Amino acid sequence: MRSRLLFILLIVALAAFLRFWQLGSIPPGLNIDEVSEGYNAYSLLKTGKDRYGMVAPVIFKSFGSYQPPVYTYLTILPVLLFGPTIFAVKLVTAVSGIVVVIFTYLIIKEFLITKKDYLAYIASLVIAVSPWAIFFSRMATEASPALALFIIGFYLSLKAISKPYCFPLAAFFFGLATHAYYSERIISLLFLASFVFIFRKKLLENKKWLFAGLVIYGLTQMPHLAILKSGAFSRRLSQVTYFGKVASPLREFASQYIAYFSPRNLFFDPDDQGARSMPDLSVFYNWMVIPYFLGFAYLIRKSKDYLAKNLLLLAFIAPIPAALTTDPFYTLRVFILLWVISIMISIGLWQILNRIKQKSLALVILSALVAFSLADFYIHYFVLYKSERSETVQFSNLELVKITQSKQNKKFVVDLSRDISIGVRFAFFRQYSPYLFQRDIGAPFLTSYYTSTDHETAYTIENVEIRPINWQSDVYSDLILVGDTLAISQEQVNEHKLKLEFEIKDLDGELSLIGYSTNPSQKCLSEPVKNILCKK
Repeated sequence: MRSRLLFILLIVALAAFLRFWQLGSIPPGLNIDEVSEGYNAYSLLKTGKDRYGMVAPVIFKSFGSYQPPVYTYLTILPVLLFGPTIFAVKLVTAVSGIVVVIFTYLIIKEFLITKKDYLAYIASLVIAVSPWAIFFSRMATEASPALALFIIGFYLSLKAISKPYCFPLAAFFFGLATHAYYSERIISLLFLASFVFIFRKKLLENKKWLFAGLVIYGLTQMPHLAILKSGAFSRRLSQVTYFGKVASPLREFASQYIAYFSPRNLFFDPDDQGARSMPDLSVFYNWMVIPYFLGFAYLIRKSKDYLAKNLLLLAFIAPIPAALTTDPFYTLRVFILLWVISIMISIGLWQILNRIKQKSLALVILSALVAFSLADFYIHYFVLYKSERSETVQFSNLELVKITQSKQNKKFVVDLSRDISIGVRFAFFRQYSPYLFQRDIGAPFLTSYYTSTDHETAYTIENVEIRPINWQSDVYSDLILVGDTLAISQEQVNEHKLKLEFEIKDLDGELSLIGYSTNPSQKCLSEPVKNILCKK
């Protein structure tokens, strides 16, 4: 018993290390969604309202779209404990990753499809070290707590057949997951309905618990219904779906659906979007492809088994939301499927190791695979991803924040043409008063909070104005103009007598941002006809 406890504690400790080590510095910044969640949590902590001044939003308005609320509300406590920092914003997702590891172990252990207990350890270990599980446990994404909530609900639903009082709890977690990420709105409903239908005879033996669970699930959906007609509820789907845009929606759905089971997408090619992937590393390691096929085949052979039946049902349902969108392989939308595939890989790996008569040799092989995997992940994430993808989290803007803080006596104009979230990023890292943000920046959008996609396009954060550079007037004021090489060209530097103040490079050594001070006196002297702005 002690050795079993020690094994799972070691696996959880490994999972925690992989998710928390250098969490505040790798990735070296926050992406657009992360900084929105972080500043909204900071605003809620300080004022009880989000950055627009909305009290207890059902869903958070953010840069022309909306963010599910669970992650932001859960981030309030980390921001309270650690302040508005990168670590605080990412704490919820790291903890969610550990919760998934623990409940994976519990699910396999309690609803084992084989008599060999160590499959539960293998399954939790595979989740602990899989690239997708580590990578997204270090990114503040709503999909991470959504997966954790759903897996808890899945565990409780499996227990509900023998312990009916677990069904209302399962329904609650399934319902809560719908407020954590968009995919779970569809997956939770379809799985819960399918589970009730398949096991209706057993569930109807305890009607009060079944009824209580369905009522609880219905109550959790009331906030969705409250904004159903506003447009906010379906805004994200309308932005990403292909319905009305392609000639054959059914063919498109089939193509997208199948892509999520493709070995090429799962084991060889990374996600197309750099912000969602590591250089040259897919969501699973290459060596896992054979265990994947073995595990899938095993589940199909054992489809009458209680756990196998539910895992196959989940695998069938999980890709549906992602298959309704235009992206060919969008990792975040299929976390639940990736979890099920991780279980398949675990089963296949168990079958391979179980054929080895010498158990010590099997342990050595498993240890070697884990060591190889971690070394592979370290190279692709802690080395390549950190340097090559630093601008996906706007590392340069963090350096700019530091510069503007060190030059409080200077006024800056920062171009936002390439990053619409830069103003919120400044507000978050400079701990700008949410009261002032709500009053001066957020207030105009409050009345149409749930009905309009309009969002802030200019900010004033203490000594920094964040807006497009106005070349007709800014050069006649004493300012430091900041932008990239597209925003400020060498011709403009020469024409307006600008002086180089600083350069900011990304972690790959590429020039990212440049700061130039204006020279109003020289500019006015060079004017053939005195500009009216020079007289001011």
